[in-house]
Amino acid sequence: MNESTPPAVPPELEEKLAELAILQQAIGDSKKKAADAYDQWLRLRAEFDNYRKRVEKEKAEARLWGKQDVLTPLLALVDVFEQAMGQVEHAKEVKQVAVGLQFLHKNFSDFLKTEGLTPLDVVGKPFDPHLAEAVEQEEVDDGRVGQVIAEIQKGYSLQGRVIRPSRVRVGVAGTKASEPANSEPGTDK
Repeated sequence: MNESTPPAVPPELEEKLAELAILQQAIGDSKKKAADAYDQWLRLRAEFDNYRKRVEKEKAEARLWGKQDVLTPLLALVDVFEQAMGQVEHAKEVKQVAVGLQFLHKNFSDFLKTEGLTPLDVVGKPFDPHLAEAVEQEEVDDGRVGQVIAEIQKGYSLQGRVIRPSRVRVGVAGTKASEPANSEPGTDK
């Protein structure tokens, strides 16, 4: 035998070595793909966390600006109220104070209307539990049973949606006064 030539490798072993090399290459490729996918997942997670934080910050800012949009017009009403308070000190008649209060009420009501807030109209109509809360009852004639007799506290809707129901007095049927209190069935008195 010649010592310079390597020993002959059986063909089955060469085939197995080739398969081993292919499998090692596939494992290396799979590890690289897994590492790339993990890196991509980490980036997406970080981007999502940043997005979530940005959205929360934008929502907080939107709430703040929404408050400003409502409070700025209220400042004009505060000015009117302060002027009315100043006039109360100098008013010589109660009627002047009443006129000032009516003016203030009109300004405030107009402001609420511009913001989409409208009072509910329930008096004289059939009681609707979606619009009103019955807090009192009053005996009435048959034609007004189930109707709202009076409004104790005004209710409001915002853009057509009830935000505070009216608190009302509702008409109920009265007890019949024509029946004697102590009569028993079958007896005539």
